[in-house]
Amino acid sequence: MKVPRYAAEVNRFRLLIAAILTSLLVVGGAHAADPDPTATTPAPPAEGLIAPGVTVGGLDVGGQTPAQARATLTARYLADVELELGGRTWRVTAKRIGLHVYLARPLQQAYATGRTRTAGEDISVITRLAGGGLRSYVAYLAKTFKLAPVDARFVLRRSRAVIVADRWGRAVARSEAAAAIAATAHDPNRAGATIVPVKIVRPQVVRRTLGPALVIDRSLHRLTLFGNRGQVVRMLGVAVGQAIYPTPTGSFTIVDKQLHPWWYPPNSSWAAGEKPIPPGPSNPLGTRWMGLNAPGVGIHGTPNPASIGYSASHGCIRMRIPDAEWVFERVQVGTPVWIVH
Repeated sequence: MKVPRYAAEVNRFRLLIAAILTSLLVVGGAHAADPDPTATTPAPPAEGLIAPGVTVGGLDVGGQTPAQARATLTARYLADVELELGGRTWRVTAKRIGLHVYLARPLQQAYATGRTRTAGEDISVITRLAGGGLRSYVAYLAKTFKLAPVDARFVLRRSRAVIVADRWGRAVARSEAAAAIAATAHDPNRAGATIVPVKIVRPQVVRRTLGPALVIDRSLHRLTLFGNRGQVVRMLGVAVGQAIYPTPTGSFTIVDKQLHPWWYPPNSSWAAGEKPIPPGPSNPLGTRWMGLNAPGVGIHGTPNPASIGYSASHGCIRMRIPDAEWVFERVQVGTPVWIVH
């Protein structure tokens, strides 16, 4: 029986397709069996050593034994902390501030990397400040480096009121200092000294707010008012105590100011039988009283201006009434007064 021509063509096409598919399967199988020439299998870590490239707490411990790695980490984490304050630098031990480092678990993980644990990111270390060591140390710093402020003030030198300038103080800023030291202690990569934060303490009295000072010279019968630049503002005549009732010498302070004061008889023989005198023209204190911290002694006006320039009082410092009023307006309770000679 004769096969039609088109049927023979179909058979030949089918045979060609089958041959091509067989060839592809053979080639594909051959390629699947070949290894990738670029692929590498990491070598297992050497016995007893941590795999290369492993980091713990940011530090490379690859190729070390766990004991060596512990020594490396301990040396870095528990190294002394360097501090700087007031132009001084020094070191404090990690033990002093209570730093604790926990390495057992991180070292187990490091050793397991490449064995039972796949390589990953840096293995973290836990550090803690415990036992109150940091708080105690900051308190020690605060006490050691405290610099108390000094108020501007007058002192007496050669019968002159001379100013000693104010000095600003310093105190450790405790909470900020503790935070700065803690941050350094937790970081194994410590670079340079940690600045201990401080705050400036302002004195209560600075030179520009310093009040005046008075110097009373008994032998010259003179009161001098000094200003806050140490300058002589004004000199005024006074009367001081008689030889039998001398005005005391020394360093005193104004403790009382009275406008239009009453005069009360002191407990003294010269005032026996006297009665209190109200404010007015006959008041022996004039119109102003500035009492000192010397019993019964003060600076005041007098209705007897002829006594000025003499030792005529019973211990007080007398002034002409206008002069006493002028001084009264420029001094305050607390003004220093020196009586000399």
